[in-house]
Amino acid sequence: MAPHVTIIDPSALKDCKPYYSPVATVQGPVKFIYTAGQVGRDKHGVIPESYEKEVELAFQNLSDALLAAGATAADIVKVTYYIVNYSPKNRYHAQVLLRFMDGHRPPSTLVPVPALAVPEYHFEIEAVAAVRDLTAIPPIVRPAASGSLSVNVIVIGGGLSGLQAAYDVQKSGYSCVVLEARNRVGGKTWSRPTKGGSIVDVGAAWINDSNQSKMFALTKKFNLDLIEQSTNGNCAAHVPGKKSIVFRYGEVPAWGKKDVADIVRIRDDFEELCHTIDIQNPWAAGNDDVTLEEFVQKEGAGVKAIATVAIWTRAMLGCEPSELSALYFLDYCKSGGGLLQMRSDQKNGGQHLRLRTGTQSFSKKIAETMVPGSVILEAPVSRVFQSRSGVAIVTTEDGTRYHAKKVVVSIPTPTYKQITFQPPLPLDKLKYSSNSMLGYYAKMILIWDKPWWRKGGYCGMTQSFVGPASVTRDTSDDLDGQFSLTCFLVGQPGRDWSKLSVGSRKEAVLSQLVALFGAGNEADIRAPTEVFEQEWVKDPWSQGCPCPVTPPNIMSDVGKALREPFDAIHCAIRSGERGAAEVVEALSNKGSKAMAKL
Repeated sequence: MAPHVTIIDPSALKDCKPYYSPVATVQGPVKFIYTAGQVGRDKHGVIPESYEKEVELAFQNLSDALLAAGATAADIVKVTYYIVNYSPKNRYHAQVLLRFMDGHRPPSTLVPVPALAVPEYHFEIEAVAAVRDLTAIPPIVRPAASGSLSVNVIVIGGGLSGLQAAYDVQKSGYSCVVLEARNRVGGKTWSRPTKGGSIVDVGAAWINDSNQSKMFALTKKFNLDLIEQSTNGNCAAHVPGKKSIVFRYGEVPAWGKKDVADIVRIRDDFEELCHTIDIQNPWAAGNDDVTLEEFVQKEGAGVKAIATVAIWTRAMLGCEPSELSALYFLDYCKSGGGLLQMRSDQKNGGQHLRLRTGTQSFSKKIAETMVPGSVILEAPVSRVFQSRSGVAIVTTEDGTRYHAKKVVVSIPTPTYKQITFQPPLPLDKLKYSSNSMLGYYAKMILIWDKPWWRKGGYCGMTQSFVGPASVTRDTSDDLDGQFSLTCFLVGQPGRDWSKLSVGSRKEAVLSQLVALFGAGNEADIRAPTEVFEQEWVKDPWSQGCPCPVTPPNIMSDVGKALREPFDAIHCAIRSGERGAAEVVEALSNKGSKAMAKL
């Protein structure tokens, strides 16, 4: 049966299996195909001598007619047979029908007749079929309010993880729609155009070609140009009220011999420890009973080392070391290849490569390859109801209802509270989602007509213990003549900065850049041609960035619950592929009947 054709067996009617069903529906937009009656006659007009061969040839002719119009037996919506001198004792056509339909059971009508157009004809069959009219559907749509749709799988969230899950489900042969609350795909990847026609990423911006091999493969698949992150030149460490400390990329700022040794010790110990975490079973490890701050304090870290750890958590997660468990951070680093790899901008590092067209290109390209009409924007989900029969009904804020066998939830756990789940989520899932939090993450991207910092031998990387920007990076696109620094306003310094007025926020960043790069660059620093600012906490569908963190005693207590399905509901937070694999396996089990497929 084709994805757009659904057969229905009303319980009030007699069972018609295995030959036909009483009712069929078509989910559009489709193109209908109507055949003339096909008889058992070859292209030369020769009619077989036996009735059985005549029936078989009539079915073959029907198949050829459908194929000429781009259809197959699976696309048939209705068939009608005309049989001369029909006898219930001679139903050879039924045997041929079962082979021809191969499990498909469209409604059918048998009409006994005294004769057909030519005396030698004894059997005739005609059909109505429907094929997808893909030209009528854009890749991404906005539905009419208060309608309804039935599919196999619904994915809540049109970020990269959700889109990947939906793409994999569709590739496996099941129908799937993505419901995205925003007016765009991409989630926390958002690539915005500049006045000069280039792109800046106000959300996630970097990948690498090693432990992010699947992302790198997508750049090849979609022919996306890459920019290698520049680390050529000096970095600067902010020292309020004093001249900044200049140091080479990869080195530790010269805070003093004792402080440098302390920072290196804590860094290397943490690197070694994070690699002991089993990412399939992280909650089995220790260190979930303390915050990261408490952990490094117990390790004897000094003031500068603790402040350095704060830069890690702010830049990577938008939060303070006192706000997350040590185990959470260890697991997060292990998942990304280790602390050193995640913090690196060089080969294999977490910030090694950028996309010239922006990271949102991944989501846009995946959406374009999906079944037309299956990515639905401006569709925030308000309710997920699971019936006793196993069907999930997902309702969006405008009243549109979507029926499915499975639901993949691919939104940040802290935003689960925006959806009413009936029955309620299990207590462990509820405890995890209500205790996880998103960090404060903002970017200010300043664009200039020249890369003035390079003239002074800087690579654009800076760090600050006090902010407002904890880290800056060069995010220029030299080929397009766009020269920019991205300033990360994150964690508590970012929260404090966000309370300022718009003008004061810009002034605070510009003043910090002057302190970092020197008064000799002040004229250039204060003459940006364009400024972008993005506070992710003000996005109601993100509520922060980049991903949820947990305080002590949550991962070890209920962390495992996040990955476990809740009847028809599956969670795909970090891995859309894993979520898709779960639902495809469940739908493939014996007894799981596919619904209408887009």
